[in-house]
Amino acid sequence: MIITLASSKGGVGKSTITGCLAGVWAADGNTVHIVDLDNNRTVSRWFADTARRPDGITVTAPDPAGLTEHLAELAATSNPDVILIDVAGTYERALTVAVARAHLTLIPAAPTEADIFEASRVARHITSVYQAFGREPLYRLLLNRVPTLSSSGQLYSTLEIVRLRLPRIKTRVMQRAAYEELGLSGHPPHFADRKRPTVAKAVQELDAVRADIEALLQSALTPAEHLEGAA
Repeated sequence: MIITLASSKGGVGKSTITGCLAGVWAADGNTVHIVDLDNNRTVSRWFADTARRPDGITVTAPDPAGLTEHLAELAATSNPDVILIDVAGTYERALTVAVARAHLTLIPAAPTEADIFEASRVARHITSVYQAFGREPLYRLLLNRVPTLSSSGQLYSTLEIVRLRLPRIKTRVMQRAAYEELGLSGHPPHFADRKRPTVAKAVQELDAVRADIEALLQSALTPAEHLEGAA
């Protein structure tokens, strides 16, 4: 399974949610590989220390221009269960390849006017990529860093999502300390102390996001792919 996470705007928590989602699948014993194409190489820096990096998670930061070859090499060697591609929405060639190869593209966005506007631009580009390859667009907005207290700004963002007809993941990822601590500890919430309320709530949210993703992908499979998965 390949999932691309793309955003043209900084500060939406794209790399954070990439690392956290890696922890979701790795905690269940899956092998997860992150392809870090973000300009800041944030995920690569967080997981650089192999002594504290959770088992089951590996990271590479290839040249974006060689993404096609890199994915082929991964498939031929380690063949991970899950590949997460962290890509900036502004590098068109890498974004095009990442979207074309993905089973699903997620667009993380905070519930602000600026984030929703940028997300809609990325969504249009993603749609054009799918159409160019003769595929039905399969992407979802992922509301991230949602403040626990509602505001008029969040209400406006919700209305904008409806107006722009942006399909989104049902679960919202709230703003929690457990997510931000990934950059300090190298441990996604699933590998942190779950006795802490902020970690327990983060784990619950991330599990719900995973369930949303897997249900979406299951429903999107063709009959032939269903049979292949059952073989």
